[in-house]
Amino acid sequence: MARVNVTIPDDVLDAARAAGLNVSRVATSALTEELDRRARIDALDSYLRELDVALGPVSADDAAVAREWADRAFGDAVPPTATAARRAS
Repeated sequence: MARVNVTIPDDVLDAARAAGLNVSRVATSALTEELDRRARIDALDSYLRELDVALGPVSADDAAVAREWADRAFGDAVPPTATAARRAS
């Protein structure tokens, strides 16, 4: 198993130790979750590219209707540029 150095603010490390947390275990869990999150985003981006090829890109009108629906359903949880930035990459 590899050993690495990680910089953590003193107050955060003190609080983690006071809570009895195993910092290595928490860091490993956080990294695993982030890697899984990124893999899911990559899979979704790949699927969306496949849909663009098969069906053509989403029209501006359809995107506006979807944004309005998402805003009503989820509020402003996702900024408008997040989806566009992911699709552009």
